Amino acid sequence: MSCSTFCKIWTAVIPVIPPWKNFDCNGPSKPPMTHNPQLADQLLAASIHEIKNRFGLMFSQLDQLLAALPLDDTLSHNAQQIKSEAEFIGAELVRVLASYKTLEGENIVNADQQFLVDFLEEKVARHANTVRAHDLNLAYDCDEELDGFFDAGIVNIVLDTAIYNAVQEGAKTILLTADQDSEGHALRIQIHDDGPGFPAAMLETDAAAGTGQGRVKADGQSTGLGLYFARRLISQHQEADQAGYVELGASDRLAGACVSLVLPQ
Repeated sequence: MSCSTFCKIWTAVIPVIPPWKNFDCNGPSKPPMTHNPQLADQLLAASIHEIKNRFGLMFSQLDQLLAALPLDDTLSHNAQQIKSEAEFIGAELVRVLASYKTLEGENIVNADQQFLVDFLEEKVARHANTVRAHDLNLAYDCDEELDGFFDAGIVNIVLDTAIYNAVQEGAKTILLTADQDSEGHALRIQIHDDGPGFPAAMLETDAAAGTGQGRVKADGQSTGLGLYFARRLISQHQEADQAGYVELGASDRLAGACVSLVLPQ
């Protein structure tokens, strides 16, 4: 591919970024602009947003293509795995954009009343490709009358991260549960799995808070950036002087890990 062809493709793929007027395939004709970290962050976020949109279009075209092709069982299973990974990438891009807004200091929570049985049922249905691709048993369990106030978009992002993490660790059964404390001050949504569980290094005992549970460390190193950003997103849920948080622990429903999202009400 020639340099001029690359330039044309780049400006077509990322239309939100103005054409590089000073760019020359043989080298810059003018000194580079002064580095502006804030502008660079905004351009990166705009690029991610555009990639997300185009990725969604590609995913739709992939669905149409697969529907038109005769596939045997093996190829069909492989196609489901591709679709599952594509959905994961799309969800990750959405999470990155949401996390960027929280890092910029924006409060992005739009809390509304949610009935948990409907919310969790929809979450299970949306992971149909994941279930087929990984021979996964994904179910939910909660009181049919349970409701709560939270941002469904943010919680969906965090649940997606936890589900995909469990799948990557080899879990074959995942159970989503929801309950509320006796006083109705906090809603808890949990993701249980039958995988190997969290290694001890990923858990930090919070003795001062008296929880006896591991929390995602704020440095984002011990548990990976996925859970670090999940914690930042959940902490956007605030009521009075209480903020939402994420806890890691051992599942009391299955043999593996448990991720708890605690949302003040």
